[in-house]
Amino acid sequence: MELKFIGQGLDSENDIAAGDYLIDSLNDERYTSFKAFVAFISKSGIENIIDELTGFIGNGGSVCLYVGVDLNSTSKEALEKLIELGIETYIIFSPNSIIYHPKIYTFEGDEYSRAIIGSSNFTKRGLFQSIEASVSVSFNIEEDETGNNFLAEVYEYYNTILNDENPSCNKLTPELLKILIDSKVVLPEAVNWKKQNKVNKEFGSKDSAAYDSLLKKFGKLKAKRPPKGYKKVVTKEEICFNEDKEESITSEIIELETGSMWIETGKVTGGSKNQLDLSKQGKLDDEIIQGSVAYFGIVPDEIDTIKHIDIKLGGKLYKDNPIEYRLGNSNWRLLLKGVTDDGDKLTSISRMQLGQEGGFVYKILLFTKIQDEIYKLEILDLNDKETLIENSTVWGKMGRGNTGRAYGFI
Repeated sequence: MELKFIGQGLDSENDIAAGDYLIDSLNDERYTSFKAFVAFISKSGIENIIDELTGFIGNGGSVCLYVGVDLNSTSKEALEKLIELGIETYIIFSPNSIIYHPKIYTFEGDEYSRAIIGSSNFTKRGLFQSIEASVSVSFNIEEDETGNNFLAEVYEYYNTILNDENPSCNKLTPELLKILIDSKVVLPEAVNWKKQNKVNKEFGSKDSAAYDSLLKKFGKLKAKRPPKGYKKVVTKEEICFNEDKEESITSEIIELETGSMWIETGKVTGGSKNQLDLSKQGKLDDEIIQGSVAYFGIVPDEIDTIKHIDIKLGGKLYKDNPIEYRLGNSNWRLLLKGVTDDGDKLTSISRMQLGQEGGFVYKILLFTKIQDEIYKLEILDLNDKETLIENSTVWGKMGRGNTGRAYGFI
């Protein structure tokens, strides 16, 4: 028998996280069966091991998940993804105060078995980023009676669930998912995000003196980057200048960064095609979500605010791009008109005539905060919209309806 302690979250550079063990096990040809008993599952948890998971199934492996939905912590999108992938899944839910809360992953083959048991839920943070602890137990089933007895005890305890005999256990189907959504046991990720944001507001702003004191006492841990098994990549259009300041466009594949925000531009207003609309709020499936203007640290209803930000694009820093509220249009706007220290104007890109109406027209602009008041800007093609939606923690349409331009938060 081989016992291994799995610690993660304290040393992001060197940790071998629970998710890494899952990936290793799914790639291990000795295993042909994978079961998971988990309290929560998220779409990002699935997507970070989706290549290995589908590869395991493609090689003839069987997968069965036993998932909880308590505390609204398993999302609608995660369960939809499991249905889409055709993964056999059972939902465990008791409509009282009893919470289904295990985190057990088992792998079995003809000769070897493995069980990973600990605190890691089937979410991106649980598998790769949060401070968690698990134990991996691996053994040869023909030689290790203790290991066989151990795994048999696990299965014996969950026997009624495994045999679909427990009244709190039901197979996941589109019909069951609709019931869970209609009863608000399972919520869209956008709604969960909104709930969390509301709680944060109710308990005070993080700009308070008390929070500043807290930050002086506690340092921030660096989060581990999830694996690249699910590559979150898009195509960036890089603006290049030669010695004569003539512009050209090249394409480059980039990986999305957590904490970024993207906005679909549409036609773009202004004579220089450089005025980007920002929303006070947005909508997704009739649920209100935070507007895009808040990403820049602006309170949407404080319409007298004028904020100036610097934008880094194509290796240059364009300073003094104002964000202001336009009463006549009843919306916020970012005016992309910054100028570098060398006198290069951002409007020279927005006016570009390289076979296009303008550098920002019918594109997607991806913003990533570098530091206070400085944001990196990358120009993406509209073809990347679905990839951005799939990788967003929340996304929606601008305005009060469901027909505005899309935006989202990575």
